[in-house]
Amino acid sequence: MLIKNNAAQSVRTSTLKKIMFLMTFSILPLTHVTASELKVEPYSVSQGALKKNITEQQRKIMIGANKLAELPDQLSGKANTHIRGTTLNKTESTAQAKSSITTQKVSNHYDQDFEIYSATSFLQDDYDRDGYYQTFSVTFDADVYSYSENHLAEVYALLYLSKNGGAWQHYFTTDNFLIEGDTDADEYEVISTFMSGYDSDHYDVLIDLYQVGYEGIVASFSADDSNALYALPLESAEYDQAYVEVIEVVEVIEVRQTHGGSLYWLVLILLSSLLVRVKRH
Repeated sequence: MLIKNNAAQSVRTSTLKKIMFLMTFSILPLTHVTASELKVEPYSVSQGALKKNITEQQRKIMIGANKLAELPDQLSGKANTHIRGTTLNKTESTAQAKSSITTQKVSNHYDQDFEIYSATSFLQDDYDRDGYYQTFSVTFDADVYSYSENHLAEVYALLYLSKNGGAWQHYFTTDNFLIEGDTDADEYEVISTFMSGYDSDHYDVLIDLYQVGYEGIVASFSADDSNALYALPLESAEYDQAYVEVIEVVEVIEVRQTHGGSLYWLVLILLSSLLVRVKRH
């Protein structure tokens, strides 16, 4: 009897070890996937231009190009994940080194005052209908006030995101563009699509304006200045899968009467025969 009990206990122990072994190897792939997800970099693609030069058709083309882009801005030099206030020498020097888009001499910004007068935002593309968007645009109107007759300035902007009130992270640097006085004809629009690494959350936007050829921020505008840049519900593409509506199809089999009702009477006779057999049993 003792031998039998020992044998049974040995079998149970062996079975338990096998179960634990299988469970361990079943969990490993899940652990690997979770770790991989945690290492996803924040990648985005943006395009910018003067708003007056963007038609609705061109806007759709730009959004489509963003989604098909293979190289995100974080790898092309148009963006990085630096925190605002840290050195952005590479980004700034790239923008400053570009050729001037005007032949008129740009005066020192100490002779001019700059201001971002207003900004707006637009949300687009929420495929899973959860209220969070993977594509959005930011439009801002920068003005320049001069103490001389020169009311033109060549500028560029750095755009930042703050996730749910967190640190400001750089996500795009515009090309150089001209602004003139306080006209709104020089409004600049940046259309962005989140490719990966952005959780479904609320993001604030901040814009820093620079004058080409000079260091230092000349004007800023953020969610503190306008609700249009506050708490934008955004997420990257991996969280915004297309919503597919499943429609249940119920097949109805209908018995139709044929000529003279023969099929109807045939079915009735068969049912009667079955009832008679049941009664006999």
